[in-house]
Amino acid sequence: HIVVSYSRRTFLQTGDGHFSPIGGYHAGQDLVLILDVARFKYPPHWVPLPMLYEAMQYHDPVTAQPRGYLRISAQPRLCSVLLTLDVR
Repeated sequence: HIVVSYSRRTFLQTGDGHFSPIGGYHAGQDLVLILDVARFKYPPHWVPLPMLYEAMQYHDPVTAQPRGYLRISAQPRLCSVLLTLDVR
């Protein structure tokens, strides 16, 4: 599973920094399905992958770091560990 942190300004949406999970990828059109957690504002929507990459390049005003993504996955080999996190 992947959760992205991105600037909504890139998609001409209201607000700025936002976190949402990725619901899928369309290889034929190079689109990413964003499952917006604020469904009352924006339903799930497809965006071009290069545009999402651009949206993750905006710097967070508090940390001064670029936004990015979080990959969450199960580790079936390790019984003592339920999840691993890969933060980039």
